Amino acid sequence: MNLANRTALLASTLLLSSITHASSNELSDTLKAFTNCDASFFTSIHAHSNAWEKHVPLERAGEVAWIAVENRARRTANSVPVRGAPEVAGLKLLSYSDESSDLGSMGYYFFWGFIAEGSTKEVAQHLSSLIDHPEHLQALGQTYVRSEIKDGNRWRPVKPIPGAPGTERLERVLLIEPVGGQTSRTRITCSLQGAVDAATLAELRPDIPETDYPQEVPDTAIDNVSLPVDLTEALDSPLLQPKFKSLLYTYTSTKKGTNKTSTVSIALDTEGSLLRKTETYSKTFHVDRLVKADLIQLKAKMNGIGANNVLVTQELDAAIPASWSTGQILSARMRREYVPATPQDEASETYLECKVGGRFPARQIFESLSGDAIELECNQGDYRTTQAFIEDLGVAMTLKSMSGSGEHVYKINSLEFTR
Repeated sequence: MNLANRTALLASTLLLSSITHASSNELSDTLKAFTNCDASFFTSIHAHSNAWEKHVPLERAGEVAWIAVENRARRTANSVPVRGAPEVAGLKLLSYSDESSDLGSMGYYFFWGFIAEGSTKEVAQHLSSLIDHPEHLQALGQTYVRSEIKDGNRWRPVKPIPGAPGTERLERVLLIEPVGGQTSRTRITCSLQGAVDAATLAELRPDIPETDYPQEVPDTAIDNVSLPVDLTEALDSPLLQPKFKSLLYTYTSTKKGTNKTSTVSIALDTEGSLLRKTETYSKTFHVDRLVKADLIQLKAKMNGIGANNVLVTQELDAAIPASWSTGQILSARMRREYVPATPQDEASETYLECKVGGRFPARQIFESLSGDAIELECNQGDYRTTQAFIEDLGVAMTLKSMSGSGEHVYKINSLEFTR
């Protein structure tokens, strides 16, 4: 290779190195802005959009830009991968998420942030060099938290406050926590939570359009929302008819592998061939439902948490066996919508399938019960249950459940009914 070619190659290598270094610095500048948990993150993405658009989808408006997810209100559509997993300020970024939730009396929640490679301790060490006032970042076990509350016109650092902020307190939190119990991946999240209003979002989250701002949802009574005409015809089976007027029982739920228990009260009253159900978890939280045999849900409303609307089954396709013969399948496919709907709400579909097992004396569930109970193994999405259908009452009771939160075992403590 002659001198001219060597010189050209060296110049090209130096130029590429310079461009890569500049891009890395731009990404680091934005990550530093992110740790402020304010609008500076979105103005920095705009300023360095050429560097960021190599790795993530961007959208722009005025002087801000943001990493675009499909729908921040949907768990399955509120994150995107960071292409190439670039190393930014010593951290390998894997994905970005943007989430929002309305938890009613517990407040509004807006989360945005990254998943990075490494343990929480490693990630916290790297981020500390970017954070203004790193002494405000506090370690709580494997989790690191910087918590602030809005005090007049300023944000005041505070020790992390347990419990939900509700609708009277506004919090801003930088959170570094493990991903699903993993030690090799860490979630870095900014959160606005509690009394989040339009003025706060306009100031700190310029990427969110006004149409997605928190909206007051009217408190809708479950009885004021009608089911579609003829919806329950597919459930008109002698097998699932209630054989009581009212039923009240309590059960204790125990999480497997722990000593954590909770007691829940269940009240069931017949409404034609359906059951009105109230699940009471505490003095401040209960759930109202309209169900068939307590196997298939038609309406539901949470009270004390979440929005004030009602989840309604709008379409139903069910297959009910003629008898409780071992191996038979009970199934139901349902499309559900919230009433009244908010701009973030979307219809959802769920599929329930229960396989019939063997018979056993119902007194094994509770001593005063007579006749047989039929074991049902049910799957509904990622939620699996073992049910006991009490033949003498025409209602199902849950014995076990398994989901992402673990496995729970249920024991009936008290039970009374009227025919």
